[in-house]
Amino acid sequence: MTAVEAFAHQLRQLHAAAGAPSIRQMAARTGYGKSTISEALAGRRLPTWPVVEKLAAALGADADRVRDQWVAARGRPAEVQPVPDWLTSVRTDIPQIVTGLSFEEACALAASEPKRALASSWEVLRVCALQLAHCYYGDIPGSWSSNVVETYERAEKDGLLPAGVTAVANTVHYRHVGSNFADEELPSTAELFQIVVLAYRLAWQARDVVDIYAETSKPRS
Repeated sequence: MTAVEAFAHQLRQLHAAAGAPSIRQMAARTGYGKSTISEALAGRRLPTWPVVEKLAAALGADADRVRDQWVAARGRPAEVQPVPDWLTSVRTDIPQIVTGLSFEEACALAASEPKRALASSWEVLRVCALQLAHCYYGDIPGSWSSNVVETYERAEKDGLLPAGVTAVANTVHYRHVGSNFADEELPSTAELFQIVVLAYRLAWQARDVVDIYAETSKPRS
């Protein structure tokens, strides 16, 4: 048994001790997609710490102990990956995505109407996920909001989108779903502004990929 498999076994033990909630229930509790939860429990690869942290909280486990186990499974730090261009570049050709709010409007609403800003951030990701899935996979995401995140995860694995986009989609998804519950604390203005920026930039990246598909799919004269 590898270190990653051993860690997954420990997660499964925590899952069983918590009454073995369904994958769908775990997805709802953590804000992550069902495939992300399933992979974390399967042990094919080590999940990221944010995923593990949410799983530990959802299962009522000791976060410090679980983190020690996760660090041990991770072993030596992986080689630092270069930061993807979509996170560092300054765009002047901002795509207009028809969702009701432009990027500038969503940023302006971060302080005064946080729920509306979150909803628009999620909507741009949803619309671009639909386009991405239609172009490259010949289907559309299911009706669950987690299906949208799974589309970005699939595109990241397939190399259509750079590393890190799934984590961004998960963050926006988690905050958007939480904003619909009365007892869920909304992010601060500073946090929300960052969420809006990340969401729109990821949507633009997906739109760029869709545009590339459209350009390469044109019939040659």
